[in-house]
Amino acid sequence: MCAIFGICGKNNESLLKNISKSQIYRGPDSQNFFIDQSKKLSLGNNRLAVVDREGGNQPMWSSDKKFLIVFNGCIFNFREIKTYLKNKKIVFKTSSDTEVFVNAYMHFGDKCFNYFDGMWASAIYDVEKNSLILSRDYLGQKPLYYHLNKKYFLFSSQINGILEDKDLVLSKDKLGIAKYFLHGFFPAPWTPYKEIKQLEPGAYLKIDLENFKIEKNIYWDIVLGPDFNSFFNKEDENFSISDTLKKTIKNYSIADKKLALALSGGIDSYLISKYFSDQIEKTSSFTLGFEDKSYDETKIVDKLKLNLDKKIFKKKNFDLKRTFVSLLDKKFDPLGDSSLIPTYILFEHIKEFSNVALTGDGGDENFFGYIIFDGYKLATILKKFTPNFIFNFFKLIIQPLKISNEYMSNSKKVKTFFDGVAGKNYEILPKWISSLRIDEIEEILKIKINKETFFNEFKKIYLNSKDDMRFAQLYMFKFYLPNILCKIDQASMLNSVESRSPFLSKNIINYSLNKKSNDSYRFFKKKFLILENFKSIIPNFLLKAKKHGFAFRKELILKDVKLIKKLINENELINKDFFNKRYEKFLKNSGNYSNYLWYEIMLNNFFQKNKR
Repeated sequence: MCAIFGICGKNNESLLKNISKSQIYRGPDSQNFFIDQSKKLSLGNNRLAVVDREGGNQPMWSSDKKFLIVFNGCIFNFREIKTYLKNKKIVFKTSSDTEVFVNAYMHFGDKCFNYFDGMWASAIYDVEKNSLILSRDYLGQKPLYYHLNKKYFLFSSQINGILEDKDLVLSKDKLGIAKYFLHGFFPAPWTPYKEIKQLEPGAYLKIDLENFKIEKNIYWDIVLGPDFNSFFNKEDENFSISDTLKKTIKNYSIADKKLALALSGGIDSYLISKYFSDQIEKTSSFTLGFEDKSYDETKIVDKLKLNLDKKIFKKKNFDLKRTFVSLLDKKFDPLGDSSLIPTYILFEHIKEFSNVALTGDGGDENFFGYIIFDGYKLATILKKFTPNFIFNFFKLIIQPLKISNEYMSNSKKVKTFFDGVAGKNYEILPKWISSLRIDEIEEILKIKINKETFFNEFKKIYLNSKDDMRFAQLYMFKFYLPNILCKIDQASMLNSVESRSPFLSKNIINYSLNKKSNDSYRFFKKKFLILENFKSIIPNFLLKAKKHGFAFRKELILKDVKLIKKLINENELINKDFFNKRYEKFLKNSGNYSNYLWYEIMLNNFFQKNKR
């Protein structure tokens, strides 16, 4: 895992070094640069050495010396692709997946991105065409930001790398910020600033370095279904999810060091730990526990019988608060997910053992594991014979209901359900996920939002989906999973650890998308397809365990008024009056504003650190 960055169109070596320094934790093992002053081109890489420590340094040339790459991530089927390329007489000098990536581009061109199973952000310099090709993996596990003006082009793994350019004049993007309050993160291509963009998942960008014209292409949009091909991701009528998961875990375990496992009380995490510990020599798993029993999973983990050394760390509320304050001093991309804190602590412990870990992320999206799927199914059934005024009536009745701070409390679920159920089917999930209503987003930003335009991207997915549950799955893939991936990338990278999730393998996503939703989903039967395939090895008590996310009671921080007032810079608040009124309501337990407040505090901190 690494940081990649570059400058095209001007020579500024000190800026290049500052960009590198701003994200050194992403690649503490080595920092290397390619600088061609005559072409006004500079590329850089901070390397976290996970595969081929000695031979994998970047920037790296293709075998014909026509392409130069900087690469962040891991291609898990690189050995299969390498074998194919070697049969085509392509010579390799290293054992790294980086060399496979650049030679695959040399051989296949743009089509190579469809052949990779992995996570990545890359930049390839095409010497003959004098162009730069940026690409990002199909789910957006690895971040990639860029800035373009008439004179030069910048790119960086993190937004703070772009912000090292002090010549940049920045203006806040209110529509981007509106989407942040809707989703809890900035979905690509949006960022807090109009002048900086993110490359979308499943996309590649070509920049002509003569005139800085940009051409953007999508090589895979999962909304359109699976991405099979005749080379490395073939459709197989005899596909076995069990055999594929075993093979995937083996591929995802390729590393110079022994891997660690992030073990929770969930089925996905258990399956990965079970298959990993059965295939690989004994290793260690890491679990975080909490004082608050409604958030704690350690009792479940204690019961799991696995061939590994289980390391369980119980954290007190003081530890969480202290970590939160220390995290705010670090430079990372704006994110509203409060579970960044326990996730960061977990990777702190993993770092002492290894620089690479396996997690269970992606299982809930692939196999309908979230409770929100059942809520959405219930909503679509009720809406067939219930007019909206009935839903709005119940919404008014439950308005005075006090919100409990327990994990997934009934009061939260009931209020959330009726807050979003009225309206079009494709509006329900965004409303449930959002920290604010649309009228509140308009109020806080002092803008008028065209609702039709604002929800159009969800409408397109809905109209392209064969049924409501496929839409729900695709929505979670496109607008919820990226939040988790952003959190995992930051929590792991801030600790210089590479995080890998076998359930995000292209083969497993293809399998999931190729299934009819009614073959994968059953009303109030979580992960039906997983249970059908793996019920013989999943402990009965785990099947009955309540679905649990990795979270903590963030109210313990939000209700520390003295701390919050100390951390907030009111001049950088999006809307000071709005914030203060909602905070007052929250302190009286009269409004479900904990997510909004958290998003605002994290965004406020970002703007404080990056004030021009």
